[in-house]
Amino acid sequence: MIRGARFALLASAALTLACQEPPQPLLGEWVSVGSARPAMTYIFEGDGRSTWILDLPQGPDTVVIDYRVDYARTPIHLNVGPWSTGPVAGQTLFGIVELLGPDRFRVDFEPGDPDTGAMERPGEFSSQTVTFVRMRN
Repeated sequence: MIRGARFALLASAALTLACQEPPQPLLGEWVSVGSARPAMTYIFEGDGRSTWILDLPQGPDTVVIDYRVDYARTPIHLNVGPWSTGPVAGQTLFGIVELLGPDRFRVDFEPGDPDTGAMERPGEFSSQTVTFVRMRN
């Protein structure tokens, strides 16, 4: 009898784990570290929306923008856009992401071509790569 109850408990736990959403490690609030200027904050929401805050000398510039992430790719693919303002208006940024732990990642972006619709994702991390750490409340 105990063996059957133990099996039922294990089966229930396995079913619960199998039905959970896959992990989305980029969700949450992140701040750039290192020499990246301007300082940046990314906030990734679960609904495909993100908030990007650039800490500019004249004050913060905040943009709410759509994003898509593909965790199945190596490196992880991150698309942000299309942008409606700024130097990349009309473009989508195509990025690669490497998770450096649960509270740290690095990202490198290239803008797509708004005239041809072509996308150019970085093939590797470069000197433009920015590292972010998770903000703790």
